[in-house]
Amino acid sequence: MNCIEDVVEDIYLWRRKKLAFSILSLSTATWALLNIYGFSSVTIVSWTAIAIISLFFLWGNLLRLLSKVEPDLSGLEVSEEFVVETVRSFRKLMEEMVRWMFRVGAENEWFVFARTVLGLWVLSRIGNLLDFHTFLFIGLVIGLTLPKLWERNGDRIQSLSTNLKERSKGAYGNTREKILMMKNKLQHGTEEKVKKTQ
Repeated sequence: MNCIEDVVEDIYLWRRKKLAFSILSLSTATWALLNIYGFSSVTIVSWTAIAIISLFFLWGNLLRLLSKVEPDLSGLEVSEEFVVETVRSFRKLMEEMVRWMFRVGAENEWFVFARTVLGLWVLSRIGNLLDFHTFLFIGLVIGLTLPKLWERNGDRIQSLSTNLKERSKGAYGNTREKILMMKNKLQHGTEEKVKKTQ
């Protein structure tokens, strides 16, 4: 499974530029066919399957016509190990997502909870504006560009993020102190009013 993870990492970090560019080009073409030209995804899958089958048919007949040895296709199979590792990885991902949701829900700091809920709300609003194919395409483009940008500029982004967190915590602390002071003043004022009326 490490080999597959290495290939995926190489694609996301553009170490295999041709493969990453091919994936990006194919996804862009698919998105254009779906959204600009109005094709359905079933049509595109069917046409792709027709093209692949036709190419294999022509290739096999050309090999027979030239009296060349046909390739042995018995090795084309998905190994059980690959399937098991894929399912395990998917299960780990799902478990991490569930743990993350419980951690955010049970978090003591309301700022983390509010930030997460706000982010998910913004994501839902964006989802109302976009269709599913466009959303997947944007996710793929972001997935292919952000890791490379992070690899190049990670230190600068990290320091900027740390500064923003410190400023927001300071603003949260100041706001909380002011709210507590106002609460104390209100309580003190109501106690004095009660004493005066007695």
